[in-house]
Amino acid sequence: MKGKILLLTLFLCLGATAVLSADEIVIKYAWAFKDRYPDIAEKLGFQPGNIFQVGALVTPSDSPIKEVTAKNLDTGLVLKASAAPDLNKLFPGIYMVDPMPSFDPSKHKGVWEIRAVDEKGREAVAKTHRMDKDGDMPFVEELKASGDPLAPIISWKAPNEKDIPKGVTVEYRVRLLKDSYNQLYRSESLSNTQHQIPEGKIKSEDLPDIYVRVECSGLDKDDSDHPAALELRSETITSLKDALGK
Repeated sequence: MKGKILLLTLFLCLGATAVLSADEIVIKYAWAFKDRYPDIAEKLGFQPGNIFQVGALVTPSDSPIKEVTAKNLDTGLVLKASAAPDLNKLFPGIYMVDPMPSFDPSKHKGVWEIRAVDEKGREAVAKTHRMDKDGDMPFVEELKASGDPLAPIISWKAPNEKDIPKGVTVEYRVRLLKDSYNQLYRSESLSNTQHQIPEGKIKSEDLPDIYVRVECSGLDKDDSDHPAALELRSETITSLKDALGK
């Protein structure tokens, strides 16, 4: 479970609430993407390197969920998804494959079918977007913090256009955290390369322990209508103290 609590809160600012029947299972999102973490991430409880994330947000019927599986319709690989207790404190209903495997394009590219079955045998099925983009999402560079240390402006340099995999739209997100279980702030999705941290999110006594994390996300242009079109992501992480140049 360690390292999972913040790996996934990537696009779960949920849209319109579905009207549910008691005898229905609803899968609102189904996602599959490659995430990339630097070595420093291990210090905070994340898994360094390229990892694969697949799962869904499942709303149960009047009967508990018995099983959730993820099947790659291109390669035939079947993985079992489990409830994520730590993430469910923030977003109830998250099921994901854990432990997260290292990314293997021969196994993980393609469309994934998420199937949820409850204890009465009722089921729901949803599909992810098609994972078909090559390359890695680059880390952002020159990650800095300036101004008031308790409400700093976080800024960074956008990746060089030639380093961005073809077929994706770039978005960013800023997070402040102490470790993988302790997030202090999460921004909305951003198109520009700086963000003001609101007042009240940072306490002076926490300054030495805070890290800045900037997600650089690649959304699949071919599946832009899919509610979870994230294909590739990188995570740039540094201590707030270093970002402030102190």
